[in-house]
Amino acid sequence: MQYVFIVRHGETKANERGIEAGPLPYPLAKRGVKEVEFIARALADADVRGVFSSPVLRAVQTAEILARPHKLKVKTLEGLTEARVKPQFVGKKGRHHILEDPGAYNETNRDLLARAYRALEVIKRKSKGSAILVSHGDVITALLEDIVERKVGPERYYVLHPDPASLSIVKLERKPSLVLYNYHRRMFSEYEEK
Repeated sequence: MQYVFIVRHGETKANERGIEAGPLPYPLAKRGVKEVEFIARALADADVRGVFSSPVLRAVQTAEILARPHKLKVKTLEGLTEARVKPQFVGKKGRHHILEDPGAYNETNRDLLARAYRALEVIKRKSKGSAILVSHGDVITALLEDIVERKVGPERYYVLHPDPASLSIVKLERKPSLVLYNYHRRMFSEYEEK
């Protein structure tokens, strides 16, 4: 059986400030590193054969942390890059406002989904088993909403949107299925020792 462990990159200062980071090289914040380390521990015993990431810095840093327990090198795939937002929106505050503006994007949701599935096919071929995929909220949302067959409708914002440093698991069979959605450290933070 093949699984894809889909992880959204850890939190950055851009996330904290509500900035549309796009391709900008924001590194992980301290909190983001801690949250990704939690997911790395959760996946440490999984039979992972490959780790694939968006080439954007925050995703690569996340993937490197997740790859350590498996002693694997991170492979980057352009198809996992953040949704292509028009240059005038990159680096600007007000992410939710940007998401509601269909004119902000240089690609349609269908285009985004097509490139994400092409990347997933590469991962299936190259990993020869279960793999970790690290990407961005827009890409992960498009994949997961398609897998659960939620068609894009008149809503102005996502129904499914993963938190930073969250884990979702997809079982790859004839038809992919969602096994786990949005598992993350903050779910357990009230139980951790201070």
